[in-house]
Amino acid sequence: RSQWRSGLGTMPANASHRRMPARPVMALGAVLASVAALSASIGSGAFLRIAGVARLTHQSSYIGHAPPVQTPSAVHPGTGEEFEGTALGRPAFVAAGSAAIACAALAGFDKRRRGGLVTAGAEAAAAAEAPPKPKKVRISAFDSIRFFLIAYIVCGHFISFAAPSPFAFKAITQINVVVGAFFALSGYVAAYTTTENAERAASPKLLSTPSPKWILQRVFGYFPLHLLVLLIFSPMFIYPDVLFNGWPTAIWHGFLAVTMTQAWFPMHAEVWNAPTWFLSALTFATALLPFSLPVLAKQGKAELRRTLGFLFLVGLLPKLGYCYDHQAWGLLEGAMSPKAMPNLAIFNVQRFNPFYALIEVLLGAVACRLVMLDGAEGEDKAPKTNALSTGLPLLGMVGVILLRAFGVLQLSDLLTRACIFMPLFLRFLMSAHRASVLSKVTDPIVNVLSSKPLVTLGNLAFPIFVVHGPLGQLFYKKIIATKLFGGPLQVIVGPQFFYAYLAIVMASAWVLQKTFLTNKKVGSMAKDAVDNISASL
Repeated sequence: RSQWRSGLGTMPANASHRRMPARPVMALGAVLASVAALSASIGSGAFLRIAGVARLTHQSSYIGHAPPVQTPSAVHPGTGEEFEGTALGRPAFVAAGSAAIACAALAGFDKRRRGGLVTAGAEAAAAAEAPPKPKKVRISAFDSIRFFLIAYIVCGHFISFAAPSPFAFKAITQINVVVGAFFALSGYVAAYTTTENAERAASPKLLSTPSPKWILQRVFGYFPLHLLVLLIFSPMFIYPDVLFNGWPTAIWHGFLAVTMTQAWFPMHAEVWNAPTWFLSALTFATALLPFSLPVLAKQGKAELRRTLGFLFLVGLLPKLGYCYDHQAWGLLEGAMSPKAMPNLAIFNVQRFNPFYALIEVLLGAVACRLVMLDGAEGEDKAPKTNALSTGLPLLGMVGVILLRAFGVLQLSDLLTRACIFMPLFLRFLMSAHRASVLSKVTDPIVNVLSSKPLVTLGNLAFPIFVVHGPLGQLFYKKIIATKLFGGPLQVIVGPQFFYAYLAIVMASAWVLQKTFLTNKKVGSMAKDAVDNISASL
């Protein structure tokens, strides 16, 4: 299994975890810690429990992710991380984390311990009598989920070249809605691999790994392939950039692309390999996770639900502001041309800014913790699951896309994503998680998603993501395709070339997976780079 898949999908299998010394990133960490701590300090009824989210059922994953139960040693599907014994650990907030926990403690954070101190002997006896902690297992269904998500996004980016019907175009171009699922899936898996099952604790491995190293291990899960694809297609990226903008601008764009910082520039987030703005936003979220996850790991379900409400509101308010100021309440932005947008810069901030991606990553992490605490001391047992547990959220997500395409539901991409699609997706993940960790998996949807052919396709999700943009430019970008083929291939060959394009993307992803992502030498070089860089920090 590839050692590289993470986030949109890749990560070293031997990745260890920890936290970063208090540095500039600590300021943002403190903000997030304060949100979690404040949520713990407020009464249980004071804040929203978002319908469909507050009581989410179990689940986890992204371009690769997994959940808990039988198997002493397993490999997490999306990250390639080994689950040794029971769980993987994660770093705790340093100054910000301690402040958050102190505030939470003063507010009665751990209500189960109000009765007073427990003696060491009593603790030992309780530990001896406690039932064995459920072990983590790989949830193969998450691999398939990654594939379906990336397949939708690939089609959404280039479906216009296949001469679709108006309805098909509207149904397949809602990528601004669907892409949030990738961020949530990444956060879900991160929480699953770095916090303990049935305990309010981060895993020891997370806490014992320096934060710089922990972050770099995950970034180098996807950076090598990103860099390789940039190098392979660099002539195609550089030529039009220099032609229209000049060398200084082209060099600057190249710097943004290589350093994965482009998502901070809303009007230039899609320079060169356009879809990799996602990696830029994910990198920022990853840098904050070593400080956020330990705080979330200490929360009980009541605190987690309040944190979920806070995160939901923090992510929703800017979207409401955009829709209100520009009267964009009912726009189907994914099907609109940039020139038709009321304010493209503000809309792009909502789409690309890494802070909003972080919110969705943390929503996924909180959802995962709600599942992992099923049956923990003082918490409810896992609810019973059946086919409807996963079927209804799945039907809801598909239904929302179709209703918007038909024009029945007229709601902005941004509001649809935040208020409808993301809560449904989180509920779907949680339900799949719970269904997958049972001794006997009976959920038909989970069983189908866990089938070998779909899991195999899921393993290709990350290389598909990285390579589909450059290949699309090669075949469809006028200035490039005219130089190479005499014109864009939808003109030269016809709209049916779109299906050949999809086949070429799949074949290219397979080659990259077999020759690069699973290459032991590449993995060793990445590990050495992580060790050398982290040692110097």
